Amino acid sequence: MIMERQEGSYKVLINGSWSLEDLYVFPHTYEQVYFLLYSLLPHKDEFVQDRIKYAYSQFPWIGGYSTVNFYNKLKFTTPKKQRPQIISLKYASPGWIELSLILAVAFAVRRLVKDTAKIIKEANSVYNEIYKGMSERKLLRLDIEKKQIELEKLHAEYIYSSLARMAKMLGLENLEQMNEKTGSPLKTIKILLSLFRRVKKLAEYEGRGKTDI
Repeated sequence: MIMERQEGSYKVLINGSWSLEDLYVFPHTYEQVYFLLYSLLPHKDEFVQDRIKYAYSQFPWIGGYSTVNFYNKLKFTTPKKQRPQIISLKYASPGWIELSLILAVAFAVRRLVKDTAKIIKEANSVYNEIYKGMSERKLLRLDIEKKQIELEKLHAEYIYSSLARMAKMLGLENLEQMNEKTGSPLKTIKILLSLFRRVKKLAEYEGRGKTDI
C-alpha cells in the first residue's frame, strides 16, 4: 500500500468560519484515519508489528466501547515522532493547519477523503445498506463473544461480500492482512464501517469548503 516513511511538513488548508468544536473534531478525526492507515503499512520492526496486531485482535467488538479503545490503541502503536504534530496554525480564510507527519500516510488520507467526497451519496448508500443488513442479522451489538462466533459462521457469505464492497469503496487492497490481524472477518467489517464514518466526517468538511486536505 504505502512504502516510504519520509517525515515532512504537510498543510491542510482551512476556509470559512470555524468553531471551537471544529478545531477539536477535525484534527481528532484526521489523526484517527491517519493512525489506521499507518497501521496498514508493512512494518519491518517486529515489535511494532506485534503491537499493531495486538490492537486489532485485543477488542471483542461486541459493543461500542471497542471502537474508541481501538483507535486509542492504534495511536500508541504509532511511534511518537511519526504521529501528526502541529507545526503552525493560521486561522483565516484561507488559513492552514501545518503538520509534521509521515507524508505518504498524509497523501493516503487525502486520496481517501477526496475520493469519498466525490461519491458521498453512493458511499452513504453502500454504508447504510450494509449497516442495515448487519443490524437485521444481529451482527452489530452482541452480548458475548461466543454469540459473535456463531453468527459469523451463519452469515459468513454476507460478511465476506460486505467486506469486499467496503474495501472497494475505500480503496483498500489488503483485506487478508486485516483479517489476519483481527482473526475475524466480522471484526474487520466493523473496523471498516468505523473507518468510513470518520472518512465521511472529513469528506463533509471538504464538501462544505472548510478544508482542502
